[in-house]
Amino acid sequence: MKDHEEKPFLEHLEDLRWVIIKSLMALVGGAIVCFVETKPLMAILLRPLKAAGEDPQKVLRVLGVVDPLSVQLQISLLGGLVLSLPFILYFIAEFIIPGLTPSELKLLFPIFSAGALLFVGGILFSYFILLPQTLRFFSTYNQWMGIQTDWTLQNYANFVVQMLVSFGLAFELPLIIVLLGLLGILNTSTLIHYRRHAIVVIVIAAACITPSSDPLSLLFLSVPMYLLYEASLLVVKSIESKRGISKNRTIENRKEELFS
Repeated sequence: MKDHEEKPFLEHLEDLRWVIIKSLMALVGGAIVCFVETKPLMAILLRPLKAAGEDPQKVLRVLGVVDPLSVQLQISLLGGLVLSLPFILYFIAEFIIPGLTPSELKLLFPIFSAGALLFVGGILFSYFILLPQTLRFFSTYNQWMGIQTDWTLQNYANFVVQMLVSFGLAFELPLIIVLLGLLGILNTSTLIHYRRHAIVVIVIAAACITPSSDPLSLLFLSVPMYLLYEASLLVVKSIESKRGISKNRTIENRKEELFS
C-alpha cells in the first residue's frame, strides 16, 4: 500500500542499500553454515552419480592441489544461496511492498510463491531424473568407445551445479508467460499462433542451457518446457475468461444504472 507521504529518492536508495547489505549477510551466513557442513552436501552432490550406477571413489579424480577447497567453496555458496533465499525474498518484499497498490499487493505473494515453486521444481526434476540419466548415458557411451570413465571432481561439480541452476531457471518460463498475459502483452491467440515457433525456440534454448549436448538431455528438458508452455497457455486463457466475465458484469451494471 502506498504511503501518504512519498519518501525522497535518497531515502529509497538508503533502503535499497540496506536490502543489499542484509541479503549479502544472509548469503554469507548460509555459506558459512554450508561450509561447516560440507560432508552432507557432498553426499547430496554425489547422489546422482551413485544413482547412475557409478562409484564416486572409482570415477572421480582430483588433479589440482586446491580443487577440493574450490569445490567446497562452490558448494557452500550454492547451499548458502538456497538457505538464504527465503530471507532475501523477505527483504525484497519488505522494500517493494510500501510502493504497491492493493491490487498489486494481492499478486505479490502468488508470484513469489509460484516463482519459488517452479525454480525448486526444476532443480528437483534435474536432480532426481535428468542428472542420473545423463551421467549413465555418458558412462555407457565411454564404455562403448572403450574409454575408462575418469572425471575430475571440479568438472563434475560444475556440471551438476550448471544443470541444477539451468533447469531451475528454465522452469520459470510459465511465470514469465503468465505475467506477460496479466500485463496484456500476450494473449491466447498469440500463444496458439506462435506455438510452432515456440517449439523451435524451446529446443534451441534447451540446447543452450544444458551443459551437455547429448540428445537425451535435450529431450528431457525440451518436453517439460513445452508442457509448461501449454500449461501457461491454459492459465492465460483462464485469466482472459475471468476478465471477460468481469467486463460483462460491469457493462450489465452500467445498463441497470442507466435504465433504473
